[in-house]
Amino acid sequence: GTMYKATLPNGWFLLAVKKLYDAELCIRSFDLEIMMGRYSHRNIMVPISFCIEEEKNERILVYHYMSNGRVSDWLNDTTTLGWPAVIRIALGVARGLCCLHHSLHMVHLSIGPESILLGNNFEPRISNFGMAIFIDYDLDKNIGFDKKDVYDFGTLLFEVIRGKAFGQTSKCFSNANTNGPFTTYTYATNLFEDPFGFYDAVDKCLNEIEFEDEVSALLRVACDCVHPLPPKRPTMLEVYSKMSNIWERDGLFEDSSTF
Repeated sequence: GTMYKATLPNGWFLLAVKKLYDAELCIRSFDLEIMMGRYSHRNIMVPISFCIEEEKNERILVYHYMSNGRVSDWLNDTTTLGWPAVIRIALGVARGLCCLHHSLHMVHLSIGPESILLGNNFEPRISNFGMAIFIDYDLDKNIGFDKKDVYDFGTLLFEVIRGKAFGQTSKCFSNANTNGPFTTYTYATNLFEDPFGFYDAVDKCLNEIEFEDEVSALLRVACDCVHPLPPKRPTMLEVYSKMSNIWERDGLFEDSSTF
């Protein structure tokens, strides 16, 4: 579909309007987005209204406008995010995924810089639920699904820390688990052999001595998330708890939100 920027007739609010065209995938995406509108979470993007135009086979979704665009808009750019924004994005996306996995029992399956929108103060919201699926309440029975979100979150961390797209990572899928779908990946081997060699590529504005411990901590979390064996990856609840505990301890960030 096509996304438009719009305002109300009185000019009070900026809106984002997405027009979806009639296709099986778009219809499924539309239905999922409408369903998400029943929930409210600070880090999940949900529509505030919708419209179905039967004659033109068009479907319209209306959202609040996100003033800072997508995470992808800030990668490979001369304008950098800065460390406070990186912290906010990392914690916000982790918080949103915790809600999806542990409260809504849903997996996103396409987490990346294009699916994370940024509002005021770079507060992130997860969007694009066209590939999302519901899973069993017992996450252990769905390891091939929720751990893909964990892996994608890890690559997103590398991207926002570095300030550039993490294009070296490739993904492949197999049905290696006889108990159900199981996801495996190929990856940049040298990253896991020497993950802190990644410092050489970290964006200069983040590679400051006052943030060295925090950058190291976030890199460790990212490496845990992209472990080549899905069962070895943490849950998003474990990821979020670890990050928030580190930054609350250091007095950089305090979060009292619930999922």
